[in-house]
Amino acid sequence: MDARENYLRAATFGYPEYIPYKINLSGSTWVALGKELEEIVLRHPRTWPGYTPRNINWEELPVEPHEDPAQDFVDQWGCVWRTIVRGMTGSVIKPALENLADLAAYQPPDPHTYNGGMYPIDWAHTKKRLERARKEGRTAIGKIYHGFFMLRLEYLRGFENLMYDLVDETPEFLALVEIVHERNKQAVINWLAAGAEVLKLPEDLGGQTCSFLGPQLFAKWVTPYHKELHDIAHRHGALTHFHCDGNIMDVADQIIAIGPDIFNPQDVCNGVDNLAEAFKGRMCIDLDFDRQNTMCYGSPQEIWELLEYEVKTLGQPAGGLMLHAGTWGEVPPENIEAMAAAMEKLCTYWSER
Repeated sequence: MDARENYLRAATFGYPEYIPYKINLSGSTWVALGKELEEIVLRHPRTWPGYTPRNINWEELPVEPHEDPAQDFVDQWGCVWRTIVRGMTGSVIKPALENLADLAAYQPPDPHTYNGGMYPIDWAHTKKRLERARKEGRTAIGKIYHGFFMLRLEYLRGFENLMYDLVDETPEFLALVEIVHERNKQAVINWLAAGAEVLKLPEDLGGQTCSFLGPQLFAKWVTPYHKELHDIAHRHGALTHFHCDGNIMDVADQIIAIGPDIFNPQDVCNGVDNLAEAFKGRMCIDLDFDRQNTMCYGSPQEIWELLEYEVKTLGQPAGGLMLHAGTWGEVPPENIEAMAAAMEKLCTYWSER
């Protein structure tokens, strides 16, 4: 089966031939490691198929405007971003609506080119890209830009203001919530019209030990809005993928209620056994490998041992497991190579049983 069929079988418990996996090498890691990283990639064509060598100055690697420390970046909403590391997203240094009294005269982004608020999107071009993916045996995956709802409200208001807003529920804040949500609904509809068969809806709503809103506020301000977007996609026959960094075990039941087909949590901060108890068999788990410690500071043997435990604990012959690892900054090159080797070996663990 081609990569598309294998991915969809894994997502729907249809007995894939292998566990789909991906290692995302951020721009900041390319800047830090350069040619040494390229040599690793070339040694692992299964993990990075189709890669061709580049003759460039790695320290001047082209990056997205919001990943460029030489200049601040203003997104579609008017929020000002700053990064200090080339190739890495920074943070908002000036929210667009610190004063909600400004909402009356505020001009939100055009819903016809909206995809989460960082950059406008060309839907005609996007439709052609998704059609090409399917013709080439790849899954037609759509994605609203990361941090599209609750984090977007934080970017617009600032964290402290948002915490007050969620309790005070002023008319101005309620109006802002609806403005953001309506644009997200339009983006979902546009992705479906463009042919997305899987739609990614990513936010980071967990802290180090629990969700940053807690179950009560999560139930009021996250679950119903997210569920509506997933429901729209499902009614049009698409699968949904929900990414959420941080510890979210206190709201695990609400994530199940939101109803993603694929859930992308972090491993160690949630606990692998906890994830198995809450989600295994209920939805496909697209597991995010420990980027806080093991990837950066562990040994190649520790990488293998953790990944092997995760595959054995969360996987099964029917599927329901995907693997993801990300690198940020100067990760030890030997660990990146160890991760590639481990994923290449362990991705067939269940199909070879």
